[in-house]
Amino acid sequence: MSSALRRGAVACGALAVLLSATTRSSAVEPQELDPNADVIRRFTATRWSMIVPDKDYEGGCVVGFLAFSFSPTGYFTFNNRIHGSWRIDELGNLKLRTRDGVLFTMLVDGQNMRSTKTIEFLRRTMIFQRCPE
Repeated sequence: MSSALRRGAVACGALAVLLSATTRSSAVEPQELDPNADVIRRFTATRWSMIVPDKDYEGGCVVGFLAFSFSPTGYFTFNNRIHGSWRIDELGNLKLRTRDGVLFTMLVDGQNMRSTKTIEFLRRTMIFQRCPE
């Protein structure tokens, strides 16, 4: 067997191994691969509705009025009209960026979270609580 044929056979073998690994990993749920799955599920399992000031907390849990909704894919919706992306920082707080480019941090304390600064649609005094599942 010539060296060119041997290299081609090795390349085909490597490609087959790569494809079989890719096929197997695609059957595995993303949460199973992510070591932070429990942390992500904490934010994405349910909405976070405003409790201070009191503006219909239960309604926020049901329909999203004055509430945050986080998707496992890294996107959020606030008040059913403001959209953007989110990530968890090294301290367990949320870093958010709206589609308009507004950056802000939500401090997370147990089942509550609040903004670190007042922005056009969110005040520092607003406190959000995780809705029951």
